[in-house]
Amino acid sequence: MTVAFVLQGGGGLAATQVGQLRALVEFGITPDLVVGTSSEALNAVAFAQDPTRTGLDRLERLWTGLRRSDVFPLDICGALTGLVDVVTGLMGWRDGLVSPKRLRILIERNLTVVRLEDTVVPVHVVATDVASGQPRVLSAGPAVDALLASTALPGVFPPVIIHGSPLVDGGVAADMPIRQAEDLGATLTYVLPTYSPVPPRQLPRGAVPMLLRAISQVLGNVSATDLSAARSEVRVLPVPSHSVANPFDFGSAGRLITAGYEEAKAVLALDAAA
Repeated sequence: MTVAFVLQGGGGLAATQVGQLRALVEFGITPDLVVGTSSEALNAVAFAQDPTRTGLDRLERLWTGLRRSDVFPLDICGALTGLVDVVTGLMGWRDGLVSPKRLRILIERNLTVVRLEDTVVPVHVVATDVASGQPRVLSAGPAVDALLASTALPGVFPPVIIHGSPLVDGGVAADMPIRQAEDLGATLTYVLPTYSPVPPRQLPRGAVPMLLRAISQVLGNVSATDLSAARSEVRVLPVPSHSVANPFDFGSAGRLITAGYEEAKAVLALDAAA
């Protein structure tokens, strides 16, 4: 049996996966490979480079200390640099509104490996090929470049050129990369989700909540398709019943980690008892 951990995309909600990973480690469930997409690819690589409680402690410190400005350094009201980025992006002089410089620094500070193939557990990062719209699995090469590609939210960050191909956020083509894990040999897949594929019934009010609702519906449909296409056994950990639904909110990491841990632990305990 080949066990895979698949980390679903979800922006700032990725903190949930730190708790889920901690529960899996405590129950002695170890993966043969890890697959991550979008910002959750950072969790995948960070865990694969040190799949221990110590490594998870370090990953938790990353998320609890993270602020939106560390990822999206836009301060149009006061920062000239941020204003220039926006203007040049809107004018079509660049392929993104935000420079990836801060994100690159953040990734470099939290990786102990240089190349993807150097991790303790084999790790695979999913990005989207801009030309074809198809998922692209990166299993070797510079880890920082792979993560910048997988987290390059279209229109916000510029595409990353790898082997001549422009790549963007992996969540666009494979938000729940179960099929990619199976293609890599997985026969049992643990999915670490970050949000429910079914949005809350309460209708949103305001432009941003409406946008977030639409995004969650699109990604929910993609995830449902990925689940239905699975060829082998898939176990989906529970989605925490938290009120945070904004993937651009990085201020609730501690609460998300705790919720992810407690709910995953409860389900795994039931499985162990059964």
